[in-house]
Amino acid sequence: MRAAVIFVLAAALSHAAYAHPAAAPPAPSDAALAARLAHDAEIADQDRRSEALNVEVNRKNAAVEARNRAVREADAKAQADYRAALAAREAEIARIKADADKVQADFAKATADWQVRVAACKAGDVKSCEPPPAALAARSASPLKN
Repeated sequence: MRAAVIFVLAAALSHAAYAHPAAAPPAPSDAALAARLAHDAEIADQDRRSEALNVEVNRKNAAVEARNRAVREADAKAQADYRAALAAREAEIARIKADADKVQADFAKATADWQVRVAACKAGDVKSCEPPPAALAARSASPLKN
């Protein structure tokens, strides 16, 4: 029974709250309106200044990005040029080494041929004692003829 009384009492109180609407707020005073307008004007001015600052920051950021992009591109070009120069140098080294290897191989062959001729000359082959034709041609072309 007690729960029924509480329920009825709560229903009556809630009905009473809805039955009498709240009084309308009083009209704002001139000072309150002026303060509100000043506040709105200040907010608008802050928004305008903030937007101008954002535009300036974005412009400067774009300039920094452009400089950074130019530096990255210049660095990439310098690295590519370096790699190309390095490859050209390595190719030149390989060519020089190949030429040196050929000269050494030619010298080794000429030395072996000379040793065979010396051995044949010592064994009595008189024809082997004469200088080879290539040596005679080189001697006749030399400005230091004997």
